[in-house]
Amino acid sequence: MILFQPWLTKQIDMRIIKNFLPPKESSPYNPSKSLELAAGAKGEVIMNGMGGESFGIRRILPYSQDMNKIMVSARLNEDLYMFRDVQLSVVHTLFKSIDGLFAPFIIQKNNNIVFELENKSTAKQTVNIQLIGYDQYAMGKLQSAYAQIGSPVPVPRFLYGHASVPAGGFNADLGVKSKSVDVEVRRIAMSSDQQNIITSMKIYNTTVRNELFIDQINDEFDGRYANVPFIVGSNVPFDVYATNMNGQAAEVSFLCEGYIVQDELMTEEA
Repeated sequence: MILFQPWLTKQIDMRIIKNFLPPKESSPYNPSKSLELAAGAKGEVIMNGMGGESFGIRRILPYSQDMNKIMVSARLNEDLYMFRDVQLSVVHTLFKSIDGLFAPFIIQKNNNIVFELENKSTAKQTVNIQLIGYDQYAMGKLQSAYAQIGSPVPVPRFLYGHASVPAGGFNADLGVKSKSVDVEVRRIAMSSDQQNIITSMKIYNTTVRNELFIDQINDEFDGRYANVPFIVGSNVPFDVYATNMNGQAAEVSFLCEGYIVQDELMTEEA
């Protein structure tokens, strides 16, 4: 008999399928769109799957003339914000040197992803966003592959934050919010429009990164995953701080790739 008490659960170790190859019938379709934004202007880039079919996003590859001055939010299937109000440059840094997420964010059939953009610079910019991912055939094969090894498909979630840090500002909080579920952090990216920004990170009262330049953070995760992943618990404070050693104010963004820690019910005997 299965008992539904919350303490009768255990974490499922996340298993990752590597070297996955889409089936031959998959399309190489990877959509992209551009938008010209005047100085100070806002706009949207709206994208969906080929022919209105579902599409699994593994990478987001953006570009503009000054990505530190473009703020971006990504809204999936009308209601899920993947991330909000971060620099386009931090999205670029997170995705530029990896094969892709362990499993995709899925644009549902006849739905879309909306990139909300704002140009904070004093010059006109053209923003282009490309999505790299899987069509419905590849996603079907991926789901079957995980079923064959008896493992759930990983569920990605981003943790994110942004702050304006005054010149000489010390330990400004980037406002990163944890989720209502446990999330295992695998990769981190940071960005700023200024040099010499130092960051520290703390989960509740445990320091996980201490007084590193953000360039060091980006070097650590450039094409690599965390040496030892860490878990940000459900609604547990995850504090990310930035110290600005410059004589000018700085904009600083944080974005990390994580996956929901999935539980399974234990039997009474377990």
